Amino acid sequence: MSNKTAATSTATRTTTDDPNYAPFLRGVADTFALHAENVGALFTVDTEGLWELYLQSFPEAERQTYNCSACRQFVERFGGLVVIRHDGARFAACWHAVTAPDAPETFRHVAERLYLEVSRRPVVGVFISKEPVLGTPATGPWTHLSVTVPDALLHRDRLRTPGQVAAAVRENVATVERALEEFSADALREALRILEADALSRSEKFVGPVKWLLDLHTARAEVKDERRRSAILWRAVATSPEGYSHPRASVIGPLLEGIAAGKSYETLRAEFAAMLHPLRYQRPTAAPSAGNIAEAERIVAQLGIARSLERRFARLDECETLWKPTAPPPRAPNAGGVFAHLTPKDVASAVAGLHLPAQTMTWDKFSRAVLPTAEAIALLVPSPGPFIALVTATNADAPPIIRWDREDRRNPVTWYVYHRGSPAGQWGIEGGKWRAVTGVVPFPNLWGDRPAPQHSDGVVLVLDGAVDSRDAGCALFPENLRDDLRAIRSTVEAFSNAAVISGREQASACGYDLRKGQGRIDVALRVTVGGRATDYRIDRWD
Repeated sequence: MSNKTAATSTATRTTTDDPNYAPFLRGVADTFALHAENVGALFTVDTEGLWELYLQSFPEAERQTYNCSACRQFVERFGGLVVIRHDGARFAACWHAVTAPDAPETFRHVAERLYLEVSRRPVVGVFISKEPVLGTPATGPWTHLSVTVPDALLHRDRLRTPGQVAAAVRENVATVERALEEFSADALREALRILEADALSRSEKFVGPVKWLLDLHTARAEVKDERRRSAILWRAVATSPEGYSHPRASVIGPLLEGIAAGKSYETLRAEFAAMLHPLRYQRPTAAPSAGNIAEAERIVAQLGIARSLERRFARLDECETLWKPTAPPPRAPNAGGVFAHLTPKDVASAVAGLHLPAQTMTWDKFSRAVLPTAEAIALLVPSPGPFIALVTATNADAPPIIRWDREDRRNPVTWYVYHRGSPAGQWGIEGGKWRAVTGVVPFPNLWGDRPAPQHSDGVVLVLDGAVDSRDAGCALFPENLRDDLRAIRSTVEAFSNAAVISGREQASACGYDLRKGQGRIDVALRVTVGGRATDYRIDRWD
């Protein structure tokens, strides 16, 4: 605004009217863009008195010139945004001592005072916004303080408002803080030692959460300043993977309690296995209530995911693979002659008939040393066995409902197996016979640029012609669904149990479940390299 209206106007100077103000606005926007890039989350501090500090930082004669309602709203709403470093140090996201080096000293002084004040205040919350621009860039001819939020930080939750998400993080911070007080670092180290040794059922799923809690314990113990300790906690919780911030509500809590109580390994293992039983873990124990069904109808309609619940058998060409068989070498053209089709005796030697003892090794070694050069692989089919089917969305364009399925990289593939295994005949294959492996497929949660091994770590040995002949529902299990469907998991599972997987005729991604952390492995494989077959026995994962 112009100086002649300074006493009454609520707008700031324009870049045209005040060339000294433009570098300041640009510096604030550039500082925010730099600080907010790749941080995972922004946080808030109390902004009480911040606007007064802003005005007082100008020379007294100029304060009314910058007394703008639009800029005041920016300072009071967004001027307290901070970035938290791994050691708990806080940095004001909008202000910096070196903001706009080409701006006059007055504006550098304003930025420096705000930076120092905001950076020392304690964190009080996480900042969640669905608005890409914070502040009002302009009103009429007047320009104001404003910044642009990086796309990665914008609110994407399809059910909860930004306020609800921020409240959930605040509650999670309190939950994790209580867990840190209750569970010692020694108990966490012991739990991690047991889990990393694969001594407990499906232990790989919980290594990440326990290690995260232990790292948080350690990071806070190394800092004495209480504000920094609190900031470390806020940063960890706000950027943690799904499920990490509820240690007391998961099986980790009872495990840690058992360790602290001095229970024996045998007792811990039995209790852990009972909690992780495939038919009980995260599975509803009763039919959905009428209220839950109604809520499910509302949520499904709001998210537009009715078509996402339809599932079909997956095809191998839809899967990421670690290995596929190479095409057989083309036959040389017949050179002519009535006996040209016969094979000379010295070529059809007895070498191919030699049968060497099977080499025993881990899957880890097999995948590194044998798999890359294998031309063909066959599995000696057990019966019963841990046969598995990969299933996917019937409607490829339906919204994501699976944890690892993203709008920017679709992957709606999941799986199902039968507890205690299933007969080979049920899958159209014969036990005790060799069956060609048509592909080695990592579990779907491991595909792409953001693998999530905490859900499952293993591979599917896809078997030629294998497909489940039973109707097993549509295999929408709660632990694989996105968190915004957790409240209606009993209704979703009831729907899943009554549904049918389509596409059986086109199925080509069923096979043998070879998974880490599932106990003893006993897999016989026959590998062909250079036309010669060698047998291998896989006895453990690594």
